Amino acid sequence: MPSEVNNRNGVNMNYFNLIIHPVQFFKQLITKEKISLLIPAFILILIGILSGLIAGNAVSTINMGIAEDQMSMIKGITIGTGIFSGIIGLVLTVVIKAGIFNFILNKMGGAGKFKTAVYVVSLAYFPKIFQSILNLIFQHPINLTTTYKFDWVAFLGSIFSIFNIWQIFITIIGLSVVYGLSYKKTAIPVIGMEILSAGFTLGTSLVAANSMASLSNTSIK
Repeated sequence: MPSEVNNRNGVNMNYFNLIIHPVQFFKQLITKEKISLLIPAFILILIGILSGLIAGNAVSTINMGIAEDQMSMIKGITIGTGIFSGIIGLVLTVVIKAGIFNFILNKMGGAGKFKTAVYVVSLAYFPKIFQSILNLIFQHPINLTTTYKFDWVAFLGSIFSIFNIWQIFITIIGLSVVYGLSYKKTAIPVIGMEILSAGFTLGTSLVAANSMASLSNTSIK
């Protein structure tokens, strides 16, 4: 990861500290007069690109019984759509999360700004880069005959994965330092948001699985 230099106050942000010493990294952050969102934007864009590639590879594993050139076109469209929707979805998620955290933490006695919250929340997504790369390398083919079955193992694995826990850990540390609150106080909205997000994902996934099962049963009849 590159370093970002603020010529205005001479503070050198070493992004390797985000991995080896996150507390020191965010303590350096609060000494900066101006924060650039360039690196966080790069992280979100990279994750969006990887998400699009994963979606494209997933489509290519489905046997649709069509010509190779048509399949290539479908894969290309899927990748492009996946990248666009992935980036837009991530940006909206970051903005919503940052807005909620900024409001709650300031009400809890913290002192921070919305832009700083956006910086911390988006920067904390960097572990997802490693997760996306691994998912891309070790991607499993899609089996249409089992798409209606809800995979509890995959769902729980995504919640308790080392990358998700790492992201939560970085978010709590970063917001705690920049808002001047204890880790315990900061963890309340951060973990609460993760629980709500997991519940929403579970609900939508179960609805989708039930819909697929209904379609499957109808087609059999």
